[in-house]
Parts: sequence; structure tokens; C-alpha cells
Amino acid sequence: KPIFMLAESEKKDLFFHAFDMGYNWEGHHIKNEIAAQKQTVAQWDAYMQKIDTTFQADDILMNFITNHDENSWNGTVQERMGDAGEAMLALIYTLPGMPLIYSGQEYDLNHRLKFFEKDEIPKTKSKNWPILEKLGKLKSNNIALHGGKNAADYTRITTTSDENVLAFKREKGDNTIIYIANMSSKETSFTINQEGIFKNYMHDESRTLDKKTTYSFAPWEYVILVK
Repeated sequence: KPIFMLAESEKKDLFFHAFDMGYNWEGHHIKNEIAAQKQTVAQWDAYMQKIDTTFQADDILMNFITNHDENSWNGTVQERMGDAGEAMLALIYTLPGMPLIYSGQEYDLNHRLKFFEKDEIPKTKSKNWPILEKLGKLKSNNIALHGGKNAADYTRITTTSDENVLAFKREKGDNTIIYIANMSSKETSFTINQEGIFKNYMHDESRTLDKKTTYSFAPWEYVILVK
């Protein structure tokens, strides 16, 4: 009987012997550092190049912005990421791999759960619920976000502000998804090396990209474009 094995580790040797997927700890720590403005998108780009050469093509990394350890010991998403939280949430759904939803994340949990004692999660739908619904549908239904054993391609898109702007596209078959985000606490203006007419997925409106146009993104602003 087939078994899907998840390791609470990202040691690449584990993927050879038993495990299908591992926790993306290093990528998570970089996201925390970018949200705190201690690192830039350059560190993220270096990390993506690193895993492209150190992991096998069918290895799966689980992407997250919180989990049982992070929430209890290092702080909630709001504590660690602040205003960057939504852009980082959208990022883990558009990256290669599989996103993790931690207990209470769908309810905007802003409480460090007790680790070895009984604790409660308030079950009131708020901002994150519709966002996760939309991201989940896109991840499940669009092959450009396939992240398993036959993952969609990941290609970095260059901009004139690559230290602050993270832009990449995922492609498979005739489907393309583009993620663009200002990963800084300051408004950033840039041009982007991409053209086309897309659907701005989170806002259900048309969005045109042109190489000659200068775009200005507010702090932590992001878009997910679908074609």
C-alpha cells in the first residue's frame, strides 16, 4: 500500500531513503528575516538556486509561515511577520512544494498556543478565511502550481528592483501563474521583464504587464496573475 512520508526535517539524505516531503525550515527562516527587514530578496534568490541543485527533482518541500514550534516558541505570524504576513501566505501557495495550514491559521490566530497544556483556538472567520479559500482553489485546480512529483516550472522574473521585488512565474502546459511582491517596508517602483494580459486572481480583474511601464507597489503589496 503506498504511503506518503513527511519528515520534520529538510536533510536531503532523508529523501533518498524514505521520505517524500520535508519541512522547508531554511526557506521559512529566510521569510522571517525578510519580513523583519534583516535580509532582502537576494537571499531568497540564492536559496532557490541552492535547493534547485541540492534536491532531486521529485523531492517535495512543505512551505509554511507558522507551525506548532514557530507559534509556541517564536511567536505568531503577526508577531514575526507583521504586515508582511499576507504576502508571505500567498507566497507559500505559489512556490514549488506543498503549503501547510497550521491549526487556527484560518481563523487569524494571534495567540501562542500552549505546547504541553490544553489550549483553545477561537473559531471566528475573519480576514484569512476567504484568502485561504481562494489560494486553496488556485493551488488545487491550476496545473501551473503543481508541486509534487511532476512539479510545474519555477522561473525568476527580473525587475529593476530585485533586492526588494520578488517576481517569478510557474508554468505547466498552457497555464502560467505569476507572483509579484514588494518584499519591503517601503513603497517600491520598478519595471519588470514580462509582458501580457492576465487575470489579477485575488481581485478578479484584468491586469496588463508591459516592460516599459513603471509600477509602484506599496509595502508588502503583492499580486497573483493567471493566464
